[in-house]
Amino acid sequence: MSVASQASMVFNKNLLKLLAALSIPAGIAWLFFYSQHLAEIEVDAYKKEQKINPVNEKTIIENYAMKEIDDLNRIRWQLVAKKGTVMPNNKDIELVEVNVEYFDPTTRELKMRLTAPFGEANQQTKYVKLQSRDGKKVVAEGQGGKAKLIANVVELIKKNQFLASGGVIIDWPGVAKVTGDTASGLTDLSSGPKDFKVIGNTHAEIVMK
Repeated sequence: MSVASQASMVFNKNLLKLLAALSIPAGIAWLFFYSQHLAEIEVDAYKKEQKINPVNEKTIIENYAMKEIDDLNRIRWQLVAKKGTVMPNNKDIELVEVNVEYFDPTTRELKMRLTAPFGEANQQTKYVKLQSRDGKKVVAEGQGGKAKLIANVVELIKKNQFLASGGVIIDWPGVAKVTGDTASGLTDLSSGPKDFKVIGNTHAEIVMK
């Protein structure tokens, strides 16, 4: 074998070694960019899936509590439920075994107590909707049992006002018993119904003292 042939073989071997050595980082770089590209595709697909089917994550809180205070930092009303399920928007809540108490802002006396087997509330707006379930009604009672209201649904709206619907019964011991489809009034039953408006199939029994 000639010297030229030997030199050519050595050159080719060295060239192959050089190409092999250069191919390693090139391969690593290609794998990196390819993996990054795949990751971007997966992220885009995940975002699209989230828009179509958002994750339904709910948070369950035992002994859930919520309250509303006035401008003087006094409790206007307080809600306590055996269980509260916070919806994914972190605003709406489903309530089980609910108790709501309304207080006089000055004397702190209890004005009305409501109980309900089920309810819904919004943590931001403080809107509360109490509902009957499994034969158990929503019941509102004034202090000392001076007045009682029974209904399928009671909504607590605005400041110290309520709206009751579905087989409403208002019992004012020693005065009257009124039934109707809907009723509205103030959430102060400590001395009897105030500013009541009963609408639909209204029937009243007046008790003479």
